[in-house]
Amino acid sequence: MTARSAIQGSADAPARPTVAYKPVSFATTAELDKRLPVSIGISGASGSGKTYSALEVVTGLAEGVAGKGAPIAFVDTENRRGLHYREEFPQMLGHYVDFGPFDAAGALVGYPPERWIAMLDMVEKSGVTAMVIDSFSHSWEGIGGVLEMHAKELERLAGGDEARAERVNFLAWAPVKPRYRRLINRIVRSPVNVVICTRAKKVPQKWDAAAGAYVNVWETRTRRPDVPWNPAIDEALIYEMTVMVILDPAQPGCPRYAVKCADGFKRLFRADAPLGADVGRAMAAWSKGQGTGREEKALMDLARASARAGRAAFLAFWQALDKPRRSIVAPILGECEELAAAALAMAVEADDPFLARGAEPPAAAAQPAPAAAGPPARRARTTQRAAA
Repeated sequence: MTARSAIQGSADAPARPTVAYKPVSFATTAELDKRLPVSIGISGASGSGKTYSALEVVTGLAEGVAGKGAPIAFVDTENRRGLHYREEFPQMLGHYVDFGPFDAAGALVGYPPERWIAMLDMVEKSGVTAMVIDSFSHSWEGIGGVLEMHAKELERLAGGDEARAERVNFLAWAPVKPRYRRLINRIVRSPVNVVICTRAKKVPQKWDAAAGAYVNVWETRTRRPDVPWNPAIDEALIYEMTVMVILDPAQPGCPRYAVKCADGFKRLFRADAPLGADVGRAMAAWSKGQGTGREEKALMDLARASARAGRAAFLAFWQALDKPRRSIVAPILGECEELAAAALAMAVEADDPFLARGAEPPAAAAQPAPAAAGPPARRARTTQRAAA
């Protein structure tokens, strides 16, 4: 059978077995009122504060659901490093999992998807409401992880022939990705709140004159050219999380880059503030339909609408806000500034039809060309501004 027929099927292929699915029904009101599970991804390099931050957040999550001192599960793939924090976080004792690459008999089993699923089953049966996985990168690049599974399948298909390996590389993912996809689906549908730590590698950047900013030399799994870190995990997990942030060793514990963060959570995951138990408690309140996320999103949408009307309109909107509401809008000030600048550019084009067609305005055309200069010096991006 050829590679194409293996993917598309062939006339002589055996018929697929008939599966008897259970009838689908509408969810009851009681089911709709159940607490929504929260999944938070924290990625970063060594020294960025992933483990401690995860323990702080998961403590708040557990307390928000089950009360003060509620137990938390800690799944440790990092050679028992999580136990360094057992005195500060005794809630993990009794629910600590030493999830190394060896099984109870000492056999090297690694980190295939099915082993992670079995671990999740065990944690759920324990009754805990929140857990930390540190680090989930082993599922991707560890022993027996997804990349190794793909490499073995590619070797089996190509038989050591490099030319053939290039042709069947995509086909080698066929038996691997479905297994990994089942694991990701198992995580996001778990009733246990989970904080997942992953490693991240630094990405070199270059100056992009057109964008007026430093951008990544190559595309990363975050799909964000402004984020100079590449999480050691498949991008499918990144966008399945409720929130996904990246920490930077330059600011340990602070979610320097919010890769996925809805408006209702932006005030919690601030780039200039370390993650704490208060963040977990607020996320737990949201999961139960409480909190102020809806009102905060509405205020942010009003801020964006004001910015689209121009700088003057946004300044009038900002000056009418009290200090608490300014703190809600503060995380999107950079975005509002860009919207106001775009509104100004559109107004200029509307007044000058030749500029709208792409012609240089006379004043700019008469000016001599500036001397060549390098990119401006890097400076800290002030995404948060103190409320006056």
